[in-house]
Amino acid sequence: MKKFAFIITVLLVYVDDVVLIGNNIVEINVIKAHLHYRSHIKDISPIKYFMGLKVCCSLDGLVLNQRKYCLDLISEAWMLGCKPAITSYDPSIKLYANEGAFIPNHSSFRRLIR
Repeated sequence: MKKFAFIITVLLVYVDDVVLIGNNIVEINVIKAHLHYRSHIKDISPIKYFMGLKVCCSLDGLVLNQRKYCLDLISEAWMLGCKPAITSYDPSIKLYANEGAFIPNHSSFRRLIR
């Protein structure tokens, strides 16, 4: 195990998901024991996905990617078979706030451009 000059522990919480990472396993186990005592948490390590991010652990640290999340978005938009383009719009088109029709269901559009 590597020796570090300091101990760092990070607790990520999103709704009912908790991720606990750090560079000292003793510290992590103490926090997990405390959380289990107070809230009866369930340890399902190692982490694979968190908030749409794929998490890969290595000796050098964590690698995060959003490939699955991006593919899910593309699939929802029925665009899996589409070819990539340099730009997705015509740059000569002028858009104005007070012209044109509103998108009836803007939630799916907003999800794509977040």
